[in-house]
Amino acid sequence: MYSKGNLETEKKYLESKKRIGFLKYNHFSAKNKVLNLGLDLRGGISLILEISEKDLLKKFSNNSKNPVFLKALNHADKEKEKNPNVDYFSSFLNFFYRNKKKFKTDFSISDFFVNRSYVDEINYTDREFEKFIRKKIELSISDTHNILISRMDKFGVVQPNVQRIKKSNRILIELPGIENIDRVKNILQKRAELHFLEIYNFREIFPHFEKINKIYSENERLERFEPNNLSSARKTRSFIEMLNISKINKMDNNLVVGLVHKKEMNKITDFLNSMEVVEYLPYALQNIKFLWGSKTYQYNQKKYVPLFAVKEENNSLNGDIITSAYKSFGPLNEIFINIKMNQKGAKNWKIFTEKNIGRNIAIVLDDLVYTAPFVKSVIPNGISQISGNLSLQESEDLVNVLSTGRLPTSVKIIQSEVVGPSLGKETIQKGIFSFFIAIIFVFIWMFYYYIIPGLYANIALIFNFVFILGILISINSVLTFPGIAGIILTLAMSMDSYVLIYEKIKEDMRNGRSIRSAIHNSFTFQGALSSIIDGQVTTLLCGIILFFFGIGPIKGFSTTLIIGIFTSFFSSICLGKLFLEWHLNKYKKIFFRIWNSNKISWDFLSKRKFSYAISFICILGSLISFYYKGLNLGIDFVGGRTYIIRFDRKVLPDHISFLLSKYFIENGKPSSPKVLPFGEKNKMKIVTKYKIWNENNQIDQEILEKMFLALKPYFPTTDFQNFKTIDKDKSLGILSSEKVEPIIAKYITKNAFISIFFSLFGIFFYIFIRFKKWKFGLGALVSLLHDTIIVLGLFSIFHERFSVLEIDQSFIAALLTIIGYSINDTVIVYDKIRKFSGTESFSIKEIINKGINSTLTRTMNTSFITIWAICIILFFGGTTIRSFMLALLFGVSIGTYSSIFIASSIVYDLSKKKEKNDKSFIY
Repeated sequence: MYSKGNLETEKKYLESKKRIGFLKYNHFSAKNKVLNLGLDLRGGISLILEISEKDLLKKFSNNSKNPVFLKALNHADKEKEKNPNVDYFSSFLNFFYRNKKKFKTDFSISDFFVNRSYVDEINYTDREFEKFIRKKIELSISDTHNILISRMDKFGVVQPNVQRIKKSNRILIELPGIENIDRVKNILQKRAELHFLEIYNFREIFPHFEKINKIYSENERLERFEPNNLSSARKTRSFIEMLNISKINKMDNNLVVGLVHKKEMNKITDFLNSMEVVEYLPYALQNIKFLWGSKTYQYNQKKYVPLFAVKEENNSLNGDIITSAYKSFGPLNEIFINIKMNQKGAKNWKIFTEKNIGRNIAIVLDDLVYTAPFVKSVIPNGISQISGNLSLQESEDLVNVLSTGRLPTSVKIIQSEVVGPSLGKETIQKGIFSFFIAIIFVFIWMFYYYIIPGLYANIALIFNFVFILGILISINSVLTFPGIAGIILTLAMSMDSYVLIYEKIKEDMRNGRSIRSAIHNSFTFQGALSSIIDGQVTTLLCGIILFFFGIGPIKGFSTTLIIGIFTSFFSSICLGKLFLEWHLNKYKKIFFRIWNSNKISWDFLSKRKFSYAISFICILGSLISFYYKGLNLGIDFVGGRTYIIRFDRKVLPDHISFLLSKYFIENGKPSSPKVLPFGEKNKMKIVTKYKIWNENNQIDQEILEKMFLALKPYFPTTDFQNFKTIDKDKSLGILSSEKVEPIIAKYITKNAFISIFFSLFGIFFYIFIRFKKWKFGLGALVSLLHDTIIVLGLFSIFHERFSVLEIDQSFIAALLTIIGYSINDTVIVYDKIRKFSGTESFSIKEIINKGINSTLTRTMNTSFITIWAICIILFFGGTTIRSFMLALLFGVSIGTYSSIFIASSIVYDLSKKKEKNDKSFIY
């Protein structure tokens, strides 16, 4: 041994090794490779952020007030609302070019951005400028992405996932193990726009307040006497009264010009920013800007926010000059944020402080005044300090956003999901339990049906499972519950390859081949290989489409499905053949249980009209149900908020909905949420669209507060903080939450339709090429549409009785899996039909019947294994996966029926006009 028992020597030796074998991992990097668990298994937060392209264009134009520019922005907003996938800048340009003559303007695109310093970088031709602006937008989105990654790294999240969704302006962020969503949202959305501004004191501003108070009083008087104004009898407070001057005098702070109740902040902001006030102020105050303070004051259990007046100038210092930020502690343990500036910043800071000696300056972050220090002397070294009664957590977050730099533009959270660790713990326990039961069932069945070859199939299945986990770990993929379902489904379907191979071996043995020759032949294209490849390719198409159009858990499902297809092919073809040949070489024989399946000779095509009638009734019933009952669309497709709440006792969904509707009042009408049982009798899923169109960041908090007040009788010993906080081992209150804004719901809906369309088209195109006739492709396509419509119909018919039958992203993943599975069955039947047509002289009807009968054992065997594996996960896997597994159960059952009775029947009806011995319908 190299180290001779010395641990330090051993550690140095292992660190010195650059790689293990041919892999580019040393000992410690390989040791740190672990399987990442998704949010539904571990708990955490998932967010989708949208970067504002509108704000970027306004920034590039120096906030242009040009009416054509503003109308073009409004048009682009409306187009984006209609279609979330539309390119914002293209909509902006299209509107401008279409309406250029209408507005009778000679403006070019570059004229909107003429005030910016970078216009000199290029020529002023419109096409060049368009390219330049697009490049600036792309660079800003990329910078935002990188800054958010840095913020999450500094936040201390283990294995955060921050990725841009394709080439869009959206960023997906997954943070496993994080519980404080408010803190995360604050860090992500804070622009870190830091400014150092001159500030006015109370004496300089108050005389003007006394004069503009008359404007406010006159506006209020006119508003009270407007027709149909229900508030005319209500006495309103004057502008001066809302500033609470008496409370300001008690603060001993002459920089605060108002102390306003939180409920009156919007009214004060709207009034001070109105054109009447701006035009009334003297010229010396035309550049004044009113900002709120970062902290609140409490008087008589009411919260008040200080109002400041600052001098806004274009040459003010901003956050671009910051090189680093760190916290320190004062003599009384108070927390300060220390800021260091670059060389240019230090020079400007010196000039700025020299100009304001003997005065206060405001340090403003994201339009909030944090502190207003007094300048005693010139500060030459480019160091500044932020104070303001910051907590330790607030200071750490502030250092984080200042150190990583300011965002180029604003970001908005358009989808959020919070899964508590307690719910994640329940999910993973049930998931693992159902996983092992399903695998054990598959093992037992394969051993019972095939004896020794079945045992080797089980061993190869274990290898397959290890391969899947190993690849997931090596590519740092995240395993979600749909991902576990994908693994189980892949393993169950991988048995199909062994069934095909073993059934081909038994067929060859019945036809007189030796066991060794039968094994060799079954692994060739003349044997089972062509059927295996065709089936795997069609399923792979669905997996690839899911990967490109899905996000979050759906992408996790598609990842495991794609990996599983490749590992299943390798294990069944390579390992399966290796094990059988090894056994044959060692023991000279191998036992296959031979069933009398070759005697099956049913005339399926003679019953095709009866099958058509059954399918027609099912499809007609589905369409009628669509029209009258619709579908239970989840918030993925309509937008809204979802909360999983555990109560202290059994509750009735209707009663909970009634209690909440009394608090959820929108536009004078109650908004009744949908309340559904979620597994246990004391656990409910609450879905609401209350104020989902309202973009106010405080709405989430408002809904939580109203929900707590409405449901307080069920939580007598729980306060609001414990009710809303999602933490480990939580027994009562909110276990998880999800929010999907309407704009992302439209995006998901469109992607769902695109993914289904491309999967159907791709399968049709593949079958058309593979079998060289459109009849096969059309038969498969009609069969798949048949399966899709009936599965949707079952969800429509029974969704009122069974609340889990919801159409969400997981359902779309299930639907595409059904399509892949069904086409796998159909292609294997088609493959047998093609082989029989090339070797035997039978009529078209006899060839198709023979093809169906020869694959019947394999079809029923594989379907039996898959359906039972799905049923096991359905009953033991927990509520969160139930809708997904029900869709698979319906789909696999219907898909098995359609591959036998529908797809081949359609091929026959399209080909029966040919002569009975004419094989041109195949070749």
